[in-house]
Amino acid sequence: MAPESEHPPEPRRTTDLDALKVFTHPLRIDLYRALFTGGAATASHLADEVDEAVSLVSYHLRKMAAHGFIVEAPGESKDARERWWRVECGHGAGWGKDWGDAAFNREYVPRLTATEFRQLSEEIRELIDSYRERGLAAEAAGDTEGREQVSVQIFGFPFRP
Repeated sequence: MAPESEHPPEPRRTTDLDALKVFTHPLRIDLYRALFTGGAATASHLADEVDEAVSLVSYHLRKMAAHGFIVEAPGESKDARERWWRVECGHGAGWGKDWGDAAFNREYVPRLTATEFRQLSEEIRELIDSYRERGLAAEAAGDTEGREQVSVQIFGFPFRP
């Protein structure tokens, strides 16, 4: 199968050692995952979820924010004392509001059998293929306005919490 683009975009690499060290602490990994899967949360909410002191959770959140992995989510706050956080996925940066609003990152945790899991995988592949074909057909017809390459990465694997 031929590549879809002759000049794929360069991957974004983190080479700052201090930034890479952010995720050497297991609590930070747990906090990031909690924010990634649950959306925005306060240090208090997260402290309950990971069973740690609010002050410790707050410290680790600030470390993660210092390197841009998470950002404040002020729209979630109900009063000035609450400090909400969310994962900063960088989607849409420099692309404008339409692209930023279209970007997503989510984790879904359905309970499936191996057969259902295989079916899900096949259906996702078929869906992505249909969008790829739609885009190729549109470009072949000259419809290139506002059309960009989009990276969709999906990983599925069984796990036990």
